[in-house]
Amino acid sequence: MVAELLRLRLHSLANDVRSGPRRWFGAVVAALLVLVASLAVAFLVSGLRSSGVDEVRAVVVGGGSLLLLGFAVVPLANVRAPWSDPRRLATLGVPERSAAVGLALGGAVGLPALALVVLSTGYVRAWGEGWGVALVAVGAAVLAGATALLLALVASGLDAVVLTTRAARRFLLVGVVLLAVLLVPLVVEVVRAVLPGGVGSAGVSDALAWTPLGAALSLPGHVAEGDTGRVVADLVVALATVGLLWAAWRLLVARAFLDGPEPDVSEEPSGLGWFEVVRATPTGAVAARSLTYWLRDARYRVSLAIIPFLPLLVLPLGVAGVSWHWLALVPVPVMCLLLGFLPHNDVAYDSTALWLHVVADTSGLADRVGRLVPAVLLGAPIVVLGSVVATWVHGDWSVLGSELGVSASLLLCGLGLSSVVSAALPYAAVRPHDDPFQQPQSTGSSAGWAQTTMIGGALLLTLPTAWPAVRQVLGLQADGATVALWTGLGTGAAVLVLGVLVGARVFSRRAPELLAFTMRT
Repeated sequence: MVAELLRLRLHSLANDVRSGPRRWFGAVVAALLVLVASLAVAFLVSGLRSSGVDEVRAVVVGGGSLLLLGFAVVPLANVRAPWSDPRRLATLGVPERSAAVGLALGGAVGLPALALVVLSTGYVRAWGEGWGVALVAVGAAVLAGATALLLALVASGLDAVVLTTRAARRFLLVGVVLLAVLLVPLVVEVVRAVLPGGVGSAGVSDALAWTPLGAALSLPGHVAEGDTGRVVADLVVALATVGLLWAAWRLLVARAFLDGPEPDVSEEPSGLGWFEVVRATPTGAVAARSLTYWLRDARYRVSLAIIPFLPLLVLPLGVAGVSWHWLALVPVPVMCLLLGFLPHNDVAYDSTALWLHVVADTSGLADRVGRLVPAVLLGAPIVVLGSVVATWVHGDWSVLGSELGVSASLLLCGLGLSSVVSAALPYAAVRPHDDPFQQPQSTGSSAGWAQTTMIGGALLLTLPTAWPAVRQVLGLQADGATVALWTGLGTGAAVLVLGVLVGARVFSRRAPELLAFTMRT
């Protein structure tokens, strides 16, 4: 049975390539991109072999822990059941043990496993301590790879078998937001380790070495230092992690093979959900519908799942030589820019559901305001908590006002522009229940104009805030933080209000055209 499942997995991959020139081209391009990116990262990591053990450990443990975390988070954003979904075998009489082994091995065949193999070569070469440490590094790479693949299996299994209620989806969304904030200091510390003369990262790598994410990765460093106690601890934690993940996977397979329990009436929506929370007004109704979409629609969940990994964008800047002192302030504004960007094509996401707005003669103001509620509820804690964390990592509390001002300006200006763009320049979007990663082609230039207007406009409108903020951070303007804070809040509020008013007018005037557009696309 294990061999049969592996054969089916290989056939499914081959069918993806043989299903047509478009799928074949996409598969080849994806494989080349993964291979080139993995080779580039492996080459950069292998260049650390001339550095000290502490520097190598700081980079590979910090970066590797983020990679393993990605294997645990990304499967939660999938809209379709993964190939390794055990529910597909539940009615075929397959033994649970054979199903668990076969699905696990089959799920390990693909581009993620290819990337791990390529990255492991750079990881092994990075230590450069002779054959003894190299062999230990090979074993550590195997343990870390097994941990990554099992994390992906367990995450996909949880998403398919356990996280099936609305309450679970809401909990997942809250966890993503908190994770986005908590990842900021970890990413900054990894960047500090990558930069020449990076300091302060040893504490983070030592702490991660005690966790399931970094235990296996730190094993060669402790062997090179001759720290027998830490070597034993690393082995215990790494092996226990693999064992517990495998046990969790077996439990998920066993649960999928059992008949589902009777639905818990307390968990099923007995009322109107968010519609019972908001006020009974047109604005409240639109807000409740938007909140429901952001929590349940896979197209929004995929975008939200990207947020925790946006701090990784600072890595190229660190490699280019930008000081870690300034990089600590970059991730939160980037997150706010993305949150302001998300609603810019919200009308197209409605598809045929926009008919409800038109037939009910919903005012443009109610539509525009209601659609912004989810982004505001998510953006507010990221602006406040994220700015506090980023400033703490930066080490100078005098820049808190600058960080708050720039982040608030990007978020509010982006939402104001989204209110106009989503009504004036909608473009073809992924239809409900389709794969969120398959963006349909647009026959016109609306997509390019809309996205350019959003990103460029938000950045341009934030320049008056960013200027005093940068001057204050550089020590050229003593009151720059105060000026940036009030300028950012004022500019953002003005653009938000003006954008909502203009967008409301555009929506009311173009409502029939927008309905025809959504019905057509």
